[in-house]
Amino acid sequence: MQHMIEKIINRSLESKNLVGANCIVLKDGEELFGGAFGFSDKEKGIPMSRDSIFRLFSLTKPVTSAAAMILIDRGLLSPDDAVSDFFPEYSELSYMDENGDIKPCNTVMRVSHLLTMTSGLPYANNYNVSVKAAAKIFDALEDGQRTGIGITTDEFCRRAAKIPLSFVPGKHWDYGISADILGGIIEKASGMKLSEFMEENIFRPLGMKDTGFYVPKDKLSRFTVLYEWSDSGLVRCDKAFLGLTDYTAPPMFESGGAGLVSTIGDYAKFACALANGGNLGETRLFGQETFNYMVAPKLGEFQQNDMWERLAGYNYSCLMRVMTDVSSSQTGTVNGEFGWDGWTGTYFCADPNNKVVCLFFTQICGAGTTYEAVEIGKTVYRGLGL
Repeated sequence: MQHMIEKIINRSLESKNLVGANCIVLKDGEELFGGAFGFSDKEKGIPMSRDSIFRLFSLTKPVTSAAAMILIDRGLLSPDDAVSDFFPEYSELSYMDENGDIKPCNTVMRVSHLLTMTSGLPYANNYNVSVKAAAKIFDALEDGQRTGIGITTDEFCRRAAKIPLSFVPGKHWDYGISADILGGIIEKASGMKLSEFMEENIFRPLGMKDTGFYVPKDKLSRFTVLYEWSDSGLVRCDKAFLGLTDYTAPPMFESGGAGLVSTIGDYAKFACALANGGNLGETRLFGQETFNYMVAPKLGEFQQNDMWERLAGYNYSCLMRVMTDVSSSQTGTVNGEFGWDGWTGTYFCADPNNKVVCLFFTQICGAGTTYEAVEIGKTVYRGLGL
């Protein structure tokens, strides 16, 4: 297994499809493979290391989901709670119908809609009224950073209530800013900033010392460079995305959908806790019933048809994919495996039945679930005979 994983990664480095990467594979909490490859900063000649810090982007979402599960487990939050219970602005929503007309929305948006990406709250784009309205909020975030008048998580959530939803909540699945709004609700339900709640209830208990919404000055030398594709191959990318900052200082807007940074070792602890039903060693994040809710498939067939083609075989649980039909999947894992990926190429999968965890981290714009991540997963499951 070790030789095959190294071959997959080194082949991509040689063909210049990667600049650098980290990989960890665990079974029953024991590390079967771990390696750092290539460069964290190629131009400066800094090699990738086990403690290199990565932008998680959407790999933030499972952490936000776990934070919500902790509150649900404590009885401080319910999937049935209305979003308007926390942000009154959501009591008068509108949506865009099939003809593109904006109409009043008479359906209550609930926490469950945020957890399952069925809220109708879109990511920014420019092809219809709904996504253009989302884009204005992200433009305002960027303007605030330039002027020094930033937008807080609370203000982001309030402004998002003005977005005409892409559909009536619950009707479809669409990947959008649901996790960011959930982050704001976590703040309201806990009485703490999102970063503080995660630190106190997830990061510190699990020993995740390099995870947060920014990179402290004394750790910046470990912060991995982000690359993007160009006509000449992979080149450095210094652009900001999704209203995120340069990560050098605590942000006013703590994005529950994309804002965290972490090391692969830190995230492996989180993934192992999930693979073990919400527990790692003496640390218990939440109980078995809550864990079962977190990873149970939530979409009906109609909603599942909205999911991306690359997720064939998967349903969607609480801000994560969950395998329900391995026969139609291309990943080579097993039914019950769950996880997610980040836009910059951070990926994890966890298998609670076989206690297998696989992580592959790189930093390339638009990478998502990479070829390498899929091939490593197949190699692991073949090697373990699962």
